[in-house]
Amino acid sequence: MPHPPSTTPADGRRFGGWLEASMRSRGITQAQLARSVGVADTQISRWRRGQVVPSLQYLQRLADAFGVERVALDELVGLPVAQLRSERDSHADPQLEAELQAHQARLRQVMQTSLPPGMWRAYVEACVALAEGLSASTRRALRESLPEPRSAGEPPISDASAEGPPERRHDRPLGFRP
Repeated sequence: MPHPPSTTPADGRRFGGWLEASMRSRGITQAQLARSVGVADTQISRWRRGQVVPSLQYLQRLADAFGVERVALDELVGLPVAQLRSERDSHADPQLEAELQAHQARLRQVMQTSLPPGMWRAYVEACVALAEGLSASTRRALRESLPEPRSAGEPPISDASAEGPPERRHDRPLGFRP
């Protein structure tokens, strides 16, 4: 199947990277995806390797199978889209994007199956508060693990001082102890 007119081999590789990462993060085999989408295993393999990109019909089936927006797949294969995305989103790493989409789909499933719609907002706010707390704790731990700034005339910390008290052991990665 030829590329749609606006796609390039680079678009195929980008889509293939996303497809590979999406399948891995969701634990889906090539055969399972092929059955779900209605194509041969070999076609999934060609998509994964970036040899070709799916037709519009199969892009929609893949979006449905992975629980992602179709526009995200259109962008991956290089099709023009009406929706504008931020510069950061348009150059996202396909593997990170696949992982994020997998987590979004999982969160959507949990909310729809485990919570009444009236609790969704509170659940999301609790998740946001947890994420902010973890982020602040991580930043604080990283700040505490960095060496203290030294004045211009102060000698560098020697290997002997690295064996001193834990607050002076700045040459070891965070979380590791001798």
